[in-house]
Amino acid sequence: MPKGDKFIALTSYLENCGMDELRMSFSEIEKIIGFKLSDSAYSYPAQWSNSESQSFAFGWLNAGYLTRQVNISEQTVEFVREEVYNSRKRENVSKRVTQSKIATLPVADAIRCIRTYYNETVKDAHGRYLSWQHCYNAFILNRSNVDDNTFDYLALHLAFYLASWGMYRGSSFLLQKDYKVHIPIVKIIMEKQYNPLVGIAAEELIKNKNLDLLDGVSTRIRKAYADELPSFDGVINNATDTLVTKILLGTLGCVPAYDRYYVQAVKQYGISVGNYNRESVKDIAKYYLTYKDDFENVRAELSLHGAEYPMMKLMDMCMWQVAFEENK
Repeated sequence: MPKGDKFIALTSYLENCGMDELRMSFSEIEKIIGFKLSDSAYSYPAQWSNSESQSFAFGWLNAGYLTRQVNISEQTVEFVREEVYNSRKRENVSKRVTQSKIATLPVADAIRCIRTYYNETVKDAHGRYLSWQHCYNAFILNRSNVDDNTFDYLALHLAFYLASWGMYRGSSFLLQKDYKVHIPIVKIIMEKQYNPLVGIAAEELIKNKNLDLLDGVSTRIRKAYADELPSFDGVINNATDTLVTKILLGTLGCVPAYDRYYVQAVKQYGISVGNYNRESVKDIAKYYLTYKDDFENVRAELSLHGAEYPMMKLMDMCMWQVAFEENK
């Protein structure tokens, strides 16, 4: 079956609607195609991406449309004709999203760093940086599974990803624990209330309701580790900003990992402060939005190969590579 034939009724509808842009409810789309959308379409914005890696997207791509905005809570999606989208892209080159800080990292350099980072990660089919992809995919594919076996499986994925990313060395309290210490954290992350954070778009990440969710899950992760038996006598298990954000990046894809390189880059180029808080998260999201069209093009390209890359994963890759090159 040619790609998109399952959704040919949607293609036909869009081709004949005569509108440059339109908003449709999920139920309206179901009436057109004649069957119910997948559960994932009701839960994850990433399911509505313009990536050719999923057949669903061909329902609108074959009609010459792109999705522009998905609202999971309202169960609506906005479509815009590709030529209209591209025309506005050209018109808005000089109308960038206003930021409270003047970011001095040119988008061309940012894109180059993202590509360089990505190309390095795929050189080795079993390289350690692929652990992020394995972990993120495991959490995405199992969000509807809430049984003990799944929690155990995901905790093991999380542990190996964190080990690959340097969180099991030196004086880390995790070095004294087995992988099951992560099960309480997995249970928190898998709660339905955090579905809006999964692969969240930058324009959604700057909204207070989602920043509230982010604050809440971060606090609960710290507490869950602190509640475990201390790895060292008299010392509470301290989940640092680096650990918390690496967990969130590897499981929800909602923030970059605030490690040494990331912090160095965002401070050096005036993008945000180095502390993990809602303001610095908003700042990196605003930087993405400033050059959204450019970043979305490269994100779509990378997402054809093994994982749907969240926007904040691109920012993580970018800033890490920027600082890495500075420190060579």
